[in-house]
Amino acid sequence: MIDKKSLPMDKIQKFFKSFLIWFAVFYGIMWGYNKFFAPTPEVTEGEEMQNGTVVIETIRGGDELAIGNLAQWDIKNNSDETVTFDTPCGAETSSLKVIQLELGGTKEISNFSDCGAFALEGFTLEPGKSHAFDLRDWNQDMFSEIGVFAVEMTFSREGNDPLVIQSETVEFQSVNMLRKLFRALISQPLFNLLVLLSQHMAFGWAIVVLTILVRLALFFPNQNAMKSQRRMQQLQPKLDELRKKHGKDQQMMAKKTMELYKTHKVSPMSSCWPMLIQLPIMLGVYWIVRDGLSPHLSHLLYSFNLDVDLTNFNEMFLGLNLTARNMIVLPIIVAVAQWGAVKLSMVRAKKRSKDTGTKTPSQMEQMNKMMLWVMPAMMGFFTATFPAAVGIYWLASTIFSIGQQWFVNHLLDKPQVTKKVA
Repeated sequence: MIDKKSLPMDKIQKFFKSFLIWFAVFYGIMWGYNKFFAPTPEVTEGEEMQNGTVVIETIRGGDELAIGNLAQWDIKNNSDETVTFDTPCGAETSSLKVIQLELGGTKEISNFSDCGAFALEGFTLEPGKSHAFDLRDWNQDMFSEIGVFAVEMTFSREGNDPLVIQSETVEFQSVNMLRKLFRALISQPLFNLLVLLSQHMAFGWAIVVLTILVRLALFFPNQNAMKSQRRMQQLQPKLDELRKKHGKDQQMMAKKTMELYKTHKVSPMSSCWPMLIQLPIMLGVYWIVRDGLSPHLSHLLYSFNLDVDLTNFNEMFLGLNLTARNMIVLPIIVAVAQWGAVKLSMVRAKKRSKDTGTKTPSQMEQMNKMMLWVMPAMMGFFTATFPAAVGIYWLASTIFSIGQQWFVNHLLDKPQVTKKVA
């Protein structure tokens, strides 16, 4: 009888799968609670004014950002009347001021009398609505030094005096060494490659090509990880024999297992290291694609790209606005692609178990079946919560992974032909 106690690699796989499942469950519960059941906070005298007016809160990074990151605010209309923010560009009295807070007071650092090519559109907020606001076209100029900043916005109201609201402050700090290193080695090359590609093709296709190029660069580390996993699976019959013989003596079981790994030159962690190496690069691609060709990233441009206008690119791709969220079509497509990727790995694992005469533990089978539906649901949900550009990146990456998995399986599963020497 096979002992169900897992080996080191099994434990690692189960840990990551369990983590993803519980993360999805926790995220769903918290989202549902905040959406439908979160109690309304009691309003004290100090809060009453804010809950009856417009508030401007910092988002994406809270109140501390590294220089070069984008400052964003969420404007919430908590009043019972519609308010309007008029464009400050060219107006006699500006409806927007960017101020820097100092020990001796504040000073205005903005001038929107002539916005030039950087149009700043106004908007109207009905009661209970919110609006994300940023100054991406001016971010690099206004927030290029250490300091504490805020925006002051003037909202017009029908039949009432204008409403002047100052936002929460955002503090820009110097870039630490780790972030500088990440930008220099990952963010900057990837961003410049994306900008270069966008000069010759649509932005959406540039994202697809960038994803493919990065996945090709990481092909061999991925392939080595897959081969290492396969060698571990090929040792499964011998590991099962050790379970039968030493299953009750865990110390001896561990010793014999390590001897087996050493004899066959296999390490349980050898498939994990390539993944860890790739993680920063894939995160870099995600962050670059998420922000798109935004002017606030101009500090990342190399000299040969300095003349590129980051405000002039087509944000539409196959009927999708890449800068906006797509709630239905793209999430479904990404979820189906992810389902195909998981299903392919399950089919191959089942075939290998059949070929080697081993049986996958029932707990692992149940976990795999759960992942078949949990992973696609997670990817579909995340796609719906991010700009469509991120969904295009995930879709291209998933399709590439399916192709690579099929290619590696084909190479490792085909019969080996031994040539006879005359």
